[in-house]
Amino acid sequence: MSVIASRFPWPADFPDVVVHTTVAQRDGHPGYAAAKSGDAEAALTLAGDLLAPEAVAILQTVTAGCKPLLLPVIADETLGFNAIPDAMAQILARRLDLSVVAGEIVQTNKVGHTRAPAFQRLVTPATFDGDVQRGAAYVLVDDHVGLGGTLANLRGHVEASGGQIVAITTLTESRDARHISLRPQTRNLLWQRHGEELDQLWRAQFGHGIDCLTEVEALQLCRQPTVAGIEDFLAKASVEARGRGLAPTIQ
Repeated sequence: MSVIASRFPWPADFPDVVVHTTVAQRDGHPGYAAAKSGDAEAALTLAGDLLAPEAVAILQTVTAGCKPLLLPVIADETLGFNAIPDAMAQILARRLDLSVVAGEIVQTNKVGHTRAPAFQRLVTPATFDGDVQRGAAYVLVDDHVGLGGTLANLRGHVEASGGQIVAITTLTESRDARHISLRPQTRNLLWQRHGEELDQLWRAQFGHGIDCLTEVEALQLCRQPTVAGIEDFLAKASVEARGRGLAPTIQ
């Protein structure tokens, strides 16, 4: 039986993801492939070279006065253990005088999201386990934000256990993905287009309503003409995910 990831609606004032560099600059870095596959030294070099002073300054402002913990996404990816988020967190900790909680909260499933189609990412949501420090503030750290589902689920795990996410930072983003929280106008459009039928489907399959979606997830669903069409895409994506050796939520 699939584990259901926790999610919550986004606060109105949730900040945009703090992004450090472009995908082109990241892909052009000589250490990227090795870092993505688990080379810790390459990951530290990559993070040291590409973490932007301007982005670090934004994080300094966002976290002023609350001393949050830096929580990197710890995930086993298709090509191996991804060392980049932890390396980013280690360097940010030095630059911001913060602490890292690497290894205390970990991703419990392999999702294979890197360069996967959107609906395959939707049907293979990341799940997390580990102890949260109740009452503590956290900054989530990952190498990339695309649909934003992994970060939304990690936020859900932390906040379901009494922590609070005050910021998210990633090395790179897909187009406009830094706008991770669901905007009111997008929410309204999604409800007008698909309404209660889609909300019930999402609660049945993923354990949360459509108000908990990220902005990019919601926009993806807004583009689909019918809920029946969405169900067909989800079913097809589940078959394809199983063919890649993954365990989709939808059976």
